[in-house]
Amino acid sequence: MTRKASKLATAAVAASLVSALYGTQAFAADESKPAASTAKAKTDVELAVEKGILIGDGSSIRENAFVTRGELISMINRAAKLEKVTMKKAPFDDLDMWQVEAVQNAHAAGIIQGNGSGKFQPNRAVTREELAVIVVGALTQGQVPKADLSVLNYFKDKDSISEWAKPYIAYGMTSGVFDFKLDSEFKPQASLTRAEAAKALKPVLFDIIDLLTTNDIHGSVEPFFDKNRKMERGGLAAVAGVVNSFRAANPDGVLLLDAGDAWQGTLISNTSNGWVVIDGMKKMGYDAMTVGNHEFDFSLQTLKDNIAKAPFPIVSANIIDEKTNQLVDWIKPSTTVTRKGVKIGVIGASTPQTETTTKSTNIVGLNFPNPAPYITAEAAKLRAAGANLIVADTHLPGENDKTKGIVGELPNLANAAGLSVTDAIVGGHSHQPVAGIVNGVPVIEALSNTNAVGHIQLFLDKETKQVVSRESELLDTYKNLVTADSEVAKIVADYKVKIADKANEVEAVAAEKLIRNSFRYDINGGKDRDGISPLGASITDAMRASEGSDVAFTNAGGIRADVEPGEVTYSEMFTVLPFGNYNVTGTMTAQQLKKALEVLDKYTQLPAIQFSGLKVEWDNTRATGDKFTKITLVDGTPVYVDGKFNETRTFKVTTNDFMATGTGDGYAVFGEVKDWKDGSVMLDAWIKHFQAAKAAGKEISVKDDGRDVRLDLKK
Repeated sequence: MTRKASKLATAAVAASLVSALYGTQAFAADESKPAASTAKAKTDVELAVEKGILIGDGSSIRENAFVTRGELISMINRAAKLEKVTMKKAPFDDLDMWQVEAVQNAHAAGIIQGNGSGKFQPNRAVTREELAVIVVGALTQGQVPKADLSVLNYFKDKDSISEWAKPYIAYGMTSGVFDFKLDSEFKPQASLTRAEAAKALKPVLFDIIDLLTTNDIHGSVEPFFDKNRKMERGGLAAVAGVVNSFRAANPDGVLLLDAGDAWQGTLISNTSNGWVVIDGMKKMGYDAMTVGNHEFDFSLQTLKDNIAKAPFPIVSANIIDEKTNQLVDWIKPSTTVTRKGVKIGVIGASTPQTETTTKSTNIVGLNFPNPAPYITAEAAKLRAAGANLIVADTHLPGENDKTKGIVGELPNLANAAGLSVTDAIVGGHSHQPVAGIVNGVPVIEALSNTNAVGHIQLFLDKETKQVVSRESELLDTYKNLVTADSEVAKIVADYKVKIADKANEVEAVAAEKLIRNSFRYDINGGKDRDGISPLGASITDAMRASEGSDVAFTNAGGIRADVEPGEVTYSEMFTVLPFGNYNVTGTMTAQQLKKALEVLDKYTQLPAIQFSGLKVEWDNTRATGDKFTKITLVDGTPVYVDGKFNETRTFKVTTNDFMATGTGDGYAVFGEVKDWKDGSVMLDAWIKHFQAAKAAGKEISVKDDGRDVRLDLKK
């Protein structure tokens, strides 16, 4: 980073010393994390004492006492190992003898500067603003830092921060002096404790590796409007802006990884086989990416081609050829990068759920076993080859449980491997906000669709290069928090031009918002996947009409977005059904229809298959596998009534090719059908359904028509 050679003249207007630290929100962030380390890690205070930065009075460290200006300068002097200077006259006339040397050294280094009064006030408690300037001044060798001031919008009281302190506080956020916590207060004039000062000095004491991560981008290269905060959020250019800020503060210390499911999900990405994402990632300088389940959606050959042509490594250690029981020959398990003289091994891993969340015809001959032993073995090889750190870049999901903390495959890997194998683990797949420490290992999952960027900070001893401290947090991508990268934005804009006409084609007009949540959502405890949704009803109605079948089914997980009221464009409809699935039609028995309905959603543990052509009644208090008490066709033809199946006929059923395999989302019953025949593309059938309404002059309105009755909930 290029910095101005000017010293802190502008900062001296408010005090005889310009110095400051971060707010208490930095410490509160750690307390809110849902999982704690089971390994014994040294606290920030213990590290400061060990390094001789925090010194007691013989009986106590006094970590909860406010730090004074004189104490802070002494701590900085030891932490930064400032050059010892001798002055004929001390720069201030109110110093005690023990303070003179440290203050002289800091003054000569440009970290502090007088205001003409000759007073230093060494025994006054330092404010947050003052502390920020001192610590950042030590990091920048006394030069005024260049920083993106947008990050100050994380603080509700940003307007109370002095102008001279703003660049130091902003720089301090991206250099590890303080954490990011949206809508917190900085409290610039508040005092800080000695323990807080010890934490703030970690970037001075130690080298930092900033691990920045994305996951489940799903082709979301453009920003979108967030109704909650009434502003734009996300997009590759915003992610790039976050990365730029960290690289400005830590030029040789940023590691940028993606945890899979990057390409599939939007028209602009799918029509380029994911290359709008890849080209954006290339410009951003990604170091590696792993393979998510949706990387297979464009076909196995397309995935192989993308891996071969991508300008950065795409890695996974557990995509196994079932014939050889070895890693497939078209991907590497890991890659190695060097940051700050530290060799870092990055090992990829794909979720075992790939076998049930990917169309089986795209993964023929492949297995996705538990990645823990594969990562452990690869880590041993990398360490033997000289790797100092190991990062697992995985598409393994994590979730936050109110009582258990972080749960799922992501923490399971941390518990299985621990710090003896990995120094950090990146996850994906569940689209959840996960940031914490599990079994001593920092884990991260940054929502999805560029809503956030994951951030793990590893603090390394400058001499031994060993990790001494670890932190994990999420960074938001709201427009007011980051300056978007114009070059990445141009890459997206150039791709957008190519698809503009088709994307903007209006297919229908929606009378109201069409949602993927259940009609029962939020009614008497109803959940988001609790039976039929408006979109599920509309899509399966279109499938049934297209193929002339008795019944149509699709999975809730394949419906990826809501439709806003008003004109509905091709692009919007594509975003709802981005996977390119097509209708297949075959013959099923009454028993098989009930089996399909009885499958429980893995997230809600409720029946959530979307259907058309049936009217059903079910009771969630009944046993799993026997919740449905009445099933008929819409014309009243019985399928399962009064405990009896209709044995007199079979039924013409349409589903999608993903579910028809019998492995999609756990609907094994469809694998029993032997006469599937291919039909229309799902999206095409749905668009035709919408266009027919438009041609008739009707707006799209989908109301609860009573096809799905849950008996144990009353409106």
